[in-house]
Amino acid sequence: MNLNLSQTLKTIFLIIGFASAAFAQKPQYGEIFDYYRAEKNFSGAALVASDGKIEYLNGAGFANLQNGTTLTSKSKFRICSITKTFTAVLIMQLYEQGKIDLNQSVSRYFPEYQGEGKDKITIGNLLTYSSGLDNIDQRNETLYSSLMSPDTLIAKYFSGKLLTEPGKQFSYKNADFIILGKIIEKITKKPFAVALEENILKPLQMTNTGYLRNGDIVGSLANGYLFDKTTKTFRNDDPFWIDNFYAAGAMYSTVEDLLKFDGAIFDNKILTKKTVDLMLVARPELYSVGYGFWISPVQFGAIKARAADRQGEISGNKASWIHLIDQKKTVIILSNSDATDINEMRAKFVSASLAQSVDLPQFQKKPTANSNNLSQIQGTWEIDSRPTPAAEPYLKEFVISNLADKTFSGTFYGSEFTGGQINGSWERIYFAFTTGNKDSSYFHSGYIEDGKIHGISYSSNRKFVTPWSGRKKE
Repeated sequence: MNLNLSQTLKTIFLIIGFASAAFAQKPQYGEIFDYYRAEKNFSGAALVASDGKIEYLNGAGFANLQNGTTLTSKSKFRICSITKTFTAVLIMQLYEQGKIDLNQSVSRYFPEYQGEGKDKITIGNLLTYSSGLDNIDQRNETLYSSLMSPDTLIAKYFSGKLLTEPGKQFSYKNADFIILGKIIEKITKKPFAVALEENILKPLQMTNTGYLRNGDIVGSLANGYLFDKTTKTFRNDDPFWIDNFYAAGAMYSTVEDLLKFDGAIFDNKILTKKTVDLMLVARPELYSVGYGFWISPVQFGAIKARAADRQGEISGNKASWIHLIDQKKTVIILSNSDATDINEMRAKFVSASLAQSVDLPQFQKKPTANSNNLSQIQGTWEIDSRPTPAAEPYLKEFVISNLADKTFSGTFYGSEFTGGQINGSWERIYFAFTTGNKDSSYFHSGYIEDGKIHGISYSSNRKFVTPWSGRKKE
């Protein structure tokens, strides 16, 4: 018995990521995205929201150049120093609970710390990068070339003499937030990753966000790449241990999950307004840093806005998040390469969100998949749903037939279906359909590009997600 797709299509959009058209999109956003993709080698995902509602969402580029998989707006990325904002929120939750005093010293909560600043550096100093410690982690790549525990990093590199008086001078470094991560563990008596999951990710249903270790296998996590501007080619990211970034940079997420976090903070869902206001106090003497953000006035044409800004970069991975506090505008961009200036891209999205015209150079836009070539998808596709690239091929047939008015029927893994839908308004041809019966339903979604088909299948009953890809049979 086939299911009625009209009842399940919305579920497919939300769970599997069938096309960006699920959201109303302003034309200028699409032009900006297309320009950076076509001319600036953008590989990643971008989101624009107003008052928490998505106005634009899109993803493009390559998730893995080795096996040819591409990115979507649902792809996961290393979010680098945006991790620090999660750490700051965990500290502010403990502050609200009366378990931490921002004016108390490190030794109060982390008595094992033996650095010169143990009784001088306060929690507030750590939150504002003004501990006075040497910023050795920004100059010494060996800190990330060999696996080290946070305790080892702190003892070996972050327990030296103070270079400046705490609270007097800004010096950006991971050390301060790595120490904060240990303080969170000491107070909660739980590993940082567990405290993060229990106090932020699970309550906010951020199911596509987590704490990352090098040994973890995370589905849909994009590989990082470095771009050679001379040869215009990409190469694999430099090797590093993400574990060593700990509470300062070891998380991954999606643009939509980060919007949940954005809303939780600025709509006072996870902290009280009084606490959020404290986080958003700018300190001009410390480069306008707040707790977890930089807080500064920004000018967009005639509009002057107060912005909460958080960025991050680890080798070929880049992340950029800005929230206009009074206008309630949010732009989040995540990228898995260093080819593109995503802060420049972000500024253009912000201008467009404020209804300002954005000037873009002339560029050659790739043609979209219009109705004239939708018929190319009809026929039999041989797909492979092996669980890993190293596994044995698991080949099945996906038959697309009776194509009419952007709907189709067919057979998938031997199961017949009707009511499939196609959208060819973008560079790729997107499709979605459902198989199964009332007891066991399966949702399928994907796209066709350059003669290849890529898809993903989801079942809520059996709780699995399976990606697949293939080519059309001759």
